[in-house]
Amino acid sequence: MGVILPALSLAIVHIAGDNVAVVPAMASLLGNGIYATVFLAYMIFGSIVAGVSAWIGARSGRELPAVVKRLFGVRGKWLLALSVLAVSLPASTLTGGYFAGQLLQQLTGIPYTMAVPLCIVACSLLAAGYGREILQLSNYLALLFIPAIGMMVVMLQDTIPVVSFESLISFENINWPLVLALIGYNAGGMRSALVVETGTYFAAKNYTGVYLAILAKFFEGFFTLVLAHLALTSGAPGLLPLSAVADRTFGSWLALGFDSILFCILINTMVPAMLVNAKQLSVITNFNFWPALGLSAVFVWAGSYAKLETILMLMSVTGVIMTVFIGCIAYFLHKQEANKLH
Repeated sequence: MGVILPALSLAIVHIAGDNVAVVPAMASLLGNGIYATVFLAYMIFGSIVAGVSAWIGARSGRELPAVVKRLFGVRGKWLLALSVLAVSLPASTLTGGYFAGQLLQQLTGIPYTMAVPLCIVACSLLAAGYGREILQLSNYLALLFIPAIGMMVVMLQDTIPVVSFESLISFENINWPLVLALIGYNAGGMRSALVVETGTYFAAKNYTGVYLAILAKFFEGFFTLVLAHLALTSGAPGLLPLSAVADRTFGSWLALGFDSILFCILINTMVPAMLVNAKQLSVITNFNFWPALGLSAVFVWAGSYAKLETILMLMSVTGVIMTVFIGCIAYFLHKQEANKLH
Protein backbone atom coordinates (compact mmCIF):
# COMPACT_ATOMS: atom_id res chain seq x y z
CA MET A 1 0.00 0.00 0.00
CA GLY A 2 2.98 2.28 0.57
CA VAL A 3 3.66 2.21 -3.17
CA ILE A 4 0.16 1.63 -4.58
CA LEU A 5 -1.46 4.73 -3.04
CA PRO A 6 1.34 7.12 -4.15
CA ALA A 7 1.26 5.47 -7.58
CA LEU A 8 -2.49 6.08 -7.84
CA SER A 9 -1.95 9.68 -6.76
CA LEU A 10 0.77 10.15 -9.39
CA ALA A 11 -1.49 8.59 -12.01
CA ILE A 12 -4.32 10.99 -11.11
CA VAL A 13 -1.92 13.95 -11.36
CA HIS A 14 -0.99 12.76 -14.86
CA ILE A 15 -4.61 12.64 -16.11
CA ALA A 16 -4.53 15.32 -18.79
CA GLY A 17 -5.61 16.29 -22.30
CA ASP A 18 -4.18 13.18 -23.94
CA ASN A 19 -6.17 10.88 -21.66
CA VAL A 20 -9.54 12.66 -21.67
CA ALA A 21 -9.53 14.29 -25.12
CA VAL A 22 -6.98 12.98 -27.64
CA VAL A 23 -7.42 9.24 -27.05
CA PRO A 24 -11.25 9.26 -26.93
CA ALA A 25 -11.36 11.43 -30.07
CA MET A 26 -9.04 9.05 -31.93
CA ALA A 27 -10.95 5.95 -30.74
CA SER A 28 -13.77 6.49 -33.22
CA LEU A 29 -11.26 6.93 -36.05
CA LEU A 30 -9.03 3.94 -35.24
CA GLY A 31 -11.65 1.42 -34.15
CA ASN A 32 -10.17 -1.59 -32.34
CA GLY A 33 -6.68 -0.33 -33.13
CA ILE A 34 -7.02 2.17 -30.27
CA TYR A 35 -6.56 -0.63 -27.70
CA ALA A 36 -3.10 -1.72 -28.84
CA THR A 37 -2.17 1.94 -29.44
CA VAL A 38 -2.95 2.87 -25.82
CA PHE A 39 -1.42 -0.35 -24.48
CA LEU A 40 1.89 0.32 -26.25
CA ALA A 41 1.97 4.08 -25.64
CA TYR A 42 1.26 3.95 -21.90
CA MET A 43 1.86 0.50 -20.47
CA ILE A 44 4.94 -0.41 -22.53
CA PHE A 45 6.82 2.61 -23.88
CA GLY A 46 5.29 5.04 -21.41
CA SER A 47 6.32 2.81 -18.50
CA ILE A 48 9.86 2.60 -19.87
CA VAL A 49 10.13 6.38 -20.21
CA ALA A 50 8.66 6.89 -16.73
CA GLY A 51 10.98 4.27 -15.23
CA VAL A 52 14.06 5.79 -16.85
CA SER A 53 13.01 9.29 -15.74
CA ALA A 54 12.49 8.12 -12.16
CA TRP A 55 15.82 6.27 -12.28
CA ILE A 56 17.54 9.55 -13.23
CA GLY A 57 16.09 11.19 -10.12
CA ALA A 58 16.84 8.22 -7.85
CA ARG A 59 20.41 7.88 -9.12
CA SER A 60 21.32 11.58 -9.11
CA GLY A 61 19.24 12.78 -6.16
CA ARG A 62 18.53 15.96 -8.14
CA GLU A 63 15.77 17.46 -10.24
CA LEU A 64 15.95 17.23 -14.04
CA PRO A 65 17.33 20.75 -14.82
CA ALA A 66 20.07 20.29 -12.22
CA VAL A 67 21.00 16.88 -13.68
CA VAL A 68 21.18 18.27 -17.20
CA LYS A 69 23.30 21.23 -16.11
CA ARG A 70 25.63 18.91 -14.22
CA LEU A 71 26.08 16.61 -17.23
CA PHE A 72 26.13 19.06 -20.14
CA GLY A 73 26.79 22.48 -18.62
CA VAL A 74 25.04 25.63 -19.87
CA ARG A 75 24.47 24.04 -23.30
CA GLY A 76 22.48 21.27 -21.64
CA LYS A 77 20.06 23.77 -20.13
CA TRP A 78 19.38 25.16 -23.61
CA LEU A 79 18.97 21.66 -25.10
CA LEU A 80 16.56 20.68 -22.33
CA ALA A 81 14.50 23.82 -22.92
CA LEU A 82 14.36 23.13 -26.65
CA SER A 83 13.40 19.47 -26.14
CA VAL A 84 10.68 20.32 -23.62
CA LEU A 85 9.24 23.06 -25.84
CA ALA A 86 9.20 20.75 -28.85
CA VAL A 87 6.62 18.62 -27.04
CA SER A 88 5.02 21.13 -24.68
CA LEU A 89 3.98 23.71 -27.30
CA PRO A 90 2.06 21.31 -29.60
CA ALA A 91 0.63 19.53 -26.53
CA SER A 92 -0.54 22.91 -25.21
CA THR A 93 -2.03 23.63 -28.62
CA LEU A 94 -4.09 20.44 -28.44
CA THR A 95 -5.11 20.77 -24.80
CA GLY A 96 -5.63 24.46 -24.19
CA GLY A 97 -6.40 25.56 -27.72
CA TYR A 98 -7.93 22.88 -29.88
CA PHE A 99 -9.96 20.79 -27.41
CA ALA A 100 -10.56 23.47 -24.76
CA GLY A 101 -11.79 25.80 -27.51
CA GLN A 102 -14.13 23.12 -28.88
CA LEU A 103 -15.50 22.41 -25.40
CA LEU A 104 -15.97 26.10 -24.52
CA GLN A 105 -17.82 26.56 -27.80
CA GLN A 106 -20.07 23.62 -26.89
CA LEU A 107 -20.69 24.94 -23.37
CA THR A 108 -21.37 28.58 -24.21
CA GLY A 109 -22.07 28.82 -27.92
CA ILE A 110 -19.12 31.19 -28.41
CA PRO A 111 -17.57 30.73 -31.89
CA TYR A 112 -14.39 28.65 -31.95
CA THR A 113 -12.35 31.59 -33.25
CA MET A 114 -13.22 33.51 -30.08
CA ALA A 115 -13.24 30.55 -27.68
CA VAL A 116 -9.60 29.62 -28.39
CA PRO A 117 -8.04 33.02 -27.53
CA LEU A 118 -10.30 33.28 -24.46
CA CYS A 119 -9.00 29.93 -23.17
CA ILE A 120 -5.38 30.86 -23.90
CA VAL A 121 -5.61 34.30 -22.27
CA ALA A 122 -7.36 32.87 -19.20
CA CYS A 123 -4.75 30.11 -18.81
CA SER A 124 -1.91 32.60 -19.30
CA LEU A 125 -3.27 34.88 -16.57
CA LEU A 126 -3.74 31.92 -14.22
CA ALA A 127 -0.18 30.80 -15.00
CA ALA A 128 1.04 34.28 -14.09
CA GLY A 129 -0.51 33.94 -10.64
CA TYR A 130 -3.83 35.72 -11.10
CA GLY A 131 -7.07 34.11 -9.89
CA ARG A 132 -5.51 31.44 -7.66
CA GLU A 133 -8.91 30.80 -6.06
CA ILE A 134 -10.36 29.99 -9.49
CA LEU A 135 -7.53 27.56 -10.17
CA GLN A 136 -7.98 25.87 -6.78
CA LEU A 137 -11.72 25.47 -7.40
CA SER A 138 -10.96 24.07 -10.84
CA ASN A 139 -8.57 21.53 -9.29
CA TYR A 140 -11.23 20.33 -6.86
CA LEU A 141 -13.86 20.06 -9.58
CA ALA A 142 -11.46 18.10 -11.81
CA LEU A 143 -11.18 15.42 -9.12
CA LEU A 144 -14.85 14.60 -9.75
CA PHE A 145 -13.94 13.26 -13.18
CA ILE A 146 -12.90 9.82 -11.93
CA PRO A 147 -16.08 9.13 -9.89
CA ALA A 148 -18.13 10.52 -12.81
CA ILE A 149 -16.50 8.02 -15.17
CA GLY A 150 -17.07 5.29 -12.57
CA MET A 151 -20.78 6.13 -12.44
CA MET A 152 -20.90 6.11 -16.23
CA VAL A 153 -19.31 2.66 -16.40
CA VAL A 154 -21.72 1.28 -13.77
CA MET A 155 -24.76 2.71 -15.57
CA LEU A 156 -23.60 1.36 -18.94
CA GLN A 157 -22.14 -1.96 -17.76
CA ASP A 158 -24.89 -4.02 -19.42
CA THR A 159 -24.29 -2.38 -22.80
CA ILE A 160 -20.46 -2.21 -22.80
CA PRO A 161 -18.78 -5.33 -24.22
CA VAL A 162 -15.62 -6.65 -22.56
CA VAL A 163 -12.48 -6.13 -24.63
CA SER A 164 -10.39 -9.26 -25.17
CA PHE A 165 -6.69 -9.46 -24.42
CA GLU A 166 -6.10 -10.30 -28.09
CA SER A 167 -7.36 -6.82 -28.99
CA LEU A 168 -4.79 -5.27 -26.66
CA ILE A 169 -1.85 -6.98 -28.32
CA SER A 170 -3.16 -7.05 -31.89
CA PHE A 171 -0.95 -4.78 -34.00
CA GLU A 172 -3.12 -5.14 -37.10
CA ASN A 173 -4.79 -1.71 -36.96
CA ILE A 174 -2.34 0.10 -34.70
CA ASN A 175 -1.61 3.76 -35.42
CA TRP A 176 2.14 4.21 -34.94
CA PRO A 177 2.17 8.01 -35.38
CA LEU A 178 -0.38 8.27 -32.55
CA VAL A 179 1.71 5.90 -30.41
CA LEU A 180 4.72 8.20 -30.89
CA ALA A 181 2.61 11.30 -30.21
CA LEU A 182 1.30 9.80 -26.95
CA ILE A 183 4.85 8.83 -25.99
CA GLY A 184 5.68 12.49 -26.54
CA TYR A 185 2.92 13.43 -24.11
CA ASN A 186 4.45 11.02 -21.60
CA ALA A 187 8.03 12.17 -22.14
CA GLY A 188 7.68 15.89 -22.65
CA GLY A 189 6.55 18.99 -20.85
CA MET A 190 6.06 18.69 -17.09
CA ARG A 191 5.69 14.93 -16.85
CA SER A 192 9.32 13.86 -17.04
CA ALA A 193 10.34 16.61 -14.63
CA LEU A 194 7.63 15.48 -12.21
CA VAL A 195 8.65 11.82 -12.47
CA VAL A 196 12.35 12.68 -12.00
CA GLU A 197 11.37 14.67 -8.92
CA THR A 198 9.45 11.62 -7.66
CA GLY A 199 12.57 9.50 -8.11
CA THR A 200 14.58 12.14 -6.27
CA TYR A 201 12.12 12.16 -3.36
CA PHE A 202 12.39 8.39 -2.98
CA ALA A 203 16.18 8.31 -3.62
CA ALA A 204 16.86 7.31 -0.02
CA LYS A 205 14.61 4.25 -0.49
CA ASN A 206 16.66 2.76 -3.33
CA TYR A 207 14.46 2.34 -6.40
CA THR A 208 11.02 2.72 -4.83
CA GLY A 209 10.45 5.81 -6.96
CA VAL A 210 11.15 3.80 -10.13
CA TYR A 211 8.61 1.13 -9.20
CA LEU A 212 6.11 3.84 -8.26
CA ALA A 213 6.51 5.64 -11.60
CA ILE A 214 6.07 2.44 -13.61
CA LEU A 215 3.04 1.37 -11.58
CA ALA A 216 1.51 4.86 -11.96
CA LYS A 217 1.90 4.63 -15.72
CA PHE A 218 0.10 1.25 -15.69
CA PHE A 219 -2.76 2.78 -13.70
CA GLU A 220 -2.90 5.74 -16.09
CA GLY A 221 -2.85 3.40 -19.09
CA PHE A 222 -5.65 1.27 -17.66
CA PHE A 223 -7.81 4.33 -17.00
CA THR A 224 -7.12 5.62 -20.52
CA LEU A 225 -8.16 2.22 -21.93
CA VAL A 226 -11.47 2.56 -20.07
CA LEU A 227 -12.03 6.02 -21.59
CA ALA A 228 -11.13 4.74 -25.09
CA HIS A 229 -13.44 1.76 -24.64
CA LEU A 230 -16.32 4.02 -23.56
CA ALA A 231 -15.80 6.28 -26.56
CA LEU A 232 -15.46 3.41 -29.03
CA THR A 233 -18.30 1.15 -27.89
CA SER A 234 -20.74 4.02 -27.51
CA GLY A 235 -20.29 5.01 -31.14
CA ALA A 236 -20.34 8.67 -30.09
CA PRO A 237 -19.32 10.92 -32.98
CA GLY A 238 -17.25 14.10 -32.98
CA LEU A 239 -14.09 15.33 -31.29
CA LEU A 240 -15.55 15.10 -27.77
CA PRO A 241 -17.10 11.61 -27.58
CA LEU A 242 -17.02 11.45 -23.77
CA SER A 243 -19.25 14.51 -23.68
CA ALA A 244 -21.71 12.76 -26.00
CA VAL A 245 -21.64 9.60 -23.84
CA ALA A 246 -22.33 11.72 -20.74
CA ASP A 247 -25.29 13.36 -22.47
CA ARG A 248 -26.79 9.95 -23.30
CA THR A 249 -26.08 8.53 -19.84
CA PHE A 250 -26.81 11.39 -17.41
CA GLY A 251 -29.16 13.62 -19.37
CA SER A 252 -28.55 17.17 -20.55
CA TRP A 253 -28.26 18.94 -17.18
CA LEU A 254 -25.85 16.49 -15.56
CA ALA A 255 -23.95 16.25 -18.85
CA LEU A 256 -23.41 20.01 -18.60
CA GLY A 257 -21.74 19.41 -15.23
CA PHE A 258 -19.62 16.64 -16.73
CA ASP A 259 -18.53 18.95 -19.55
CA SER A 260 -17.57 21.57 -16.96
CA ILE A 261 -15.43 18.99 -15.12
CA LEU A 262 -13.82 18.00 -18.43
CA PHE A 263 -13.09 21.66 -19.14
CA CYS A 264 -11.48 22.00 -15.69
CA ILE A 265 -9.12 19.11 -16.48
CA LEU A 266 -8.04 20.79 -19.71
CA ILE A 267 -7.50 24.10 -17.94
CA ASN A 268 -5.60 22.48 -15.06
CA THR A 269 -3.31 20.84 -17.61
CA MET A 270 -2.90 24.01 -19.64
CA VAL A 271 -2.03 26.43 -16.82
CA PRO A 272 1.21 24.74 -15.68
CA ALA A 273 2.00 23.97 -19.34
CA MET A 274 1.90 27.70 -20.15
CA LEU A 275 4.22 28.31 -17.21
CA VAL A 276 6.61 25.67 -18.55
CA ASN A 277 6.41 27.17 -22.05
CA ALA A 278 7.20 30.64 -20.76
CA LYS A 279 10.15 29.51 -18.63
CA GLN A 280 11.69 27.46 -21.43
CA LEU A 281 11.23 30.26 -23.95
CA SER A 282 12.95 32.57 -21.46
CA VAL A 283 15.93 30.22 -21.44
CA ILE A 284 16.15 30.17 -25.24
CA THR A 285 15.36 33.82 -26.01
CA ASN A 286 16.53 35.57 -22.80
CA PHE A 287 13.13 37.26 -22.66
CA ASN A 288 11.59 38.21 -19.33
CA PHE A 289 8.60 36.24 -18.08
CA TRP A 290 5.77 38.33 -19.57
CA PRO A 291 7.19 38.58 -23.12
CA ALA A 292 7.98 34.85 -23.04
CA LEU A 293 4.47 34.06 -21.81
CA GLY A 294 2.97 36.24 -24.53
CA LEU A 295 5.11 34.58 -27.20
CA SER A 296 4.09 31.10 -26.05
CA ALA A 297 0.42 32.20 -26.12
CA VAL A 298 0.84 33.36 -29.72
CA PHE A 299 2.42 30.01 -30.70
CA VAL A 300 -0.43 28.07 -29.05
CA TRP A 301 -3.08 30.32 -30.62
CA ALA A 302 -1.60 29.94 -34.11
CA GLY A 303 -1.27 26.16 -33.76
CA SER A 304 -4.90 25.81 -32.67
CA TYR A 305 -6.04 26.36 -36.26
CA ALA A 306 -3.96 23.51 -37.67
CA LYS A 307 -5.56 20.14 -38.38
CA LEU A 308 -5.61 17.60 -35.55
CA GLU A 309 -3.68 15.10 -37.68
CA THR A 310 -0.98 17.72 -38.39
CA ILE A 311 -0.48 18.49 -34.70
CA LEU A 312 -0.30 14.79 -33.83
CA MET A 313 2.23 14.13 -36.61
CA LEU A 314 4.39 16.97 -35.26
CA MET A 315 4.17 15.46 -31.79
CA SER A 316 5.20 12.09 -33.21
CA VAL A 317 8.51 13.60 -34.26
CA THR A 318 9.08 15.76 -31.18
CA GLY A 319 8.09 12.88 -28.89
CA VAL A 320 10.89 10.76 -30.34
CA ILE A 321 13.35 13.65 -29.86
CA MET A 322 12.41 14.09 -26.18
CA THR A 323 12.54 10.34 -25.54
CA VAL A 324 16.02 10.11 -27.10
CA PHE A 325 17.14 13.08 -25.00
CA ILE A 326 15.95 11.41 -21.78
CA GLY A 327 17.75 8.23 -22.84
CA CYS A 328 20.95 10.25 -23.42
CA ILE A 329 20.67 11.82 -19.96
CA ALA A 330 20.31 8.37 -18.39
CA TYR A 331 23.24 7.01 -20.43
CA PHE A 332 25.65 9.82 -19.58
CA LEU A 333 24.59 9.76 -15.92
CA HIS A 334 25.28 6.04 -15.77
CA LYS A 335 28.60 6.50 -17.57
CA GLN A 336 29.62 9.30 -15.18
CA GLU A 337 28.76 7.19 -12.14
CA ALA A 338 30.67 4.22 -13.61
CA ASN A 339 33.77 6.37 -14.16
CA LYS A 340 33.65 7.50 -10.53
CA LEU A 341 33.72 3.87 -9.36
CA HIS A 342 36.88 3.28 -11.39
